[in-house]
Amino acid sequence: MTTGFRLAALLALASLSPLAFAAPPSEAQVDRLLEVMRAEQTVEAMVPQVMASQQQMLAQLTQGAEPAQQQAAMRAAESSMRAVQSTLTWEKLQPLYRDIYSRTFTAEDTEAMIAFYTSPAGQSLLDKTPALMQNTMTAVQSLVMPMLQQLEQDLRQEVGETPAG
Repeated sequence: MTTGFRLAALLALASLSPLAFAAPPSEAQVDRLLEVMRAEQTVEAMVPQVMASQQQMLAQLTQGAEPAQQQAAMRAAESSMRAVQSTLTWEKLQPLYRDIYSRTFTAEDTEAMIAFYTSPAGQSLLDKTPALMQNTMTAVQSLVMPMLQQLEQDLRQEVGETPAG
């Protein structure tokens, strides 16, 4: 091997080593990032929004149904909502967030995100995120509801067309 080739190979390996050996963030870095991103508050705000959206969809789906069917649907929804509330707690989600962020980002990434989320632009993004999520949920719901209504109509037709056996 020529000296020039060895030098080029060594330089190529040296330039790749920061990418290959990027340090994962420490638990303290991830915790700081989750803190400045307001992750706990976001989770706490998300659950009521999910529940309200679920109730709204249920009300729309059961509109015109028999009272007994509406009550049965409400009982099922309440059970589902209790499960959501008990599952989506910060105590249960924080270890998942830590693991996901630690596996996904480097220490350098984490520090850059901490710097962004503590900046005025980052704080503005965080302030506007709940409205963004609400607007997104409303838009998605407007797409999903006609599909669910069509599905319901198709199911009713299928059940109505099937001979009693």
